Amino acid sequence: MSSETVDEVGPRVTPKPPETVQEILKDAPDAAQANMERAEAILGALDENDVPEKYDTEGEWGFAFTGVLAQHPETFKNWWAEEGQVFEGGNLSRGFKELLGAVVAHERGAAICIAWHTTSAAIEDVDADRFAIAADFDARKDELPEDERVAIEFARKSVESPADVTDADVAELRAHGYDDADIVELTTTAGTAAKFANFALTLDI
Repeated sequence: MSSETVDEVGPRVTPKPPETVQEILKDAPDAAQANMERAEAILGALDENDVPEKYDTEGEWGFAFTGVLAQHPETFKNWWAEEGQVFEGGNLSRGFKELLGAVVAHERGAAICIAWHTTSAAIEDVDADRFAIAADFDARKDELPEDERVAIEFARKSVESPADVTDADVAELRAHGYDDADIVELTTTAGTAAKFANFALTLDI
């Protein structure tokens, strides 16, 4: 056996091959299939300098995530559809939700999720300077418009310390123009980003 540890050569769970991933997606919800199309676009735009040394290509890194998740096909279909629906639909812009996702991913240190949200935002033509804020949110959050800063702070709190969310936090969101649907969208976006980041970190993807 090699002296290399598992995390030096790949994820802690063996990924299913890309062909199996595509086969599973054939009867997945439309949102899951659409999200895979976006994933392929993200892989095509990903900066190769972001890829960890243990992966040879951007594609290998990206398919490591879907391949590991595909070890449980029904979960893969449902999670992948959820991610697509949460970030694509709703009242809040995709670019803003990717910024929120990047803040969550940076705080957890999930490299693949940072790359996903940042590259996905670039596809939406979001200003790259805004995404530099996500890497150091607490120090640079005041560079954002106040309504965005308040929303991200609330959403981040919802995944970092949900029991500490107060009625005053919700009232502040409403004072900045967010309605009930927006508040649910913020919370589910942050929760989805945190779930994917936790999955990637736990299994060393």
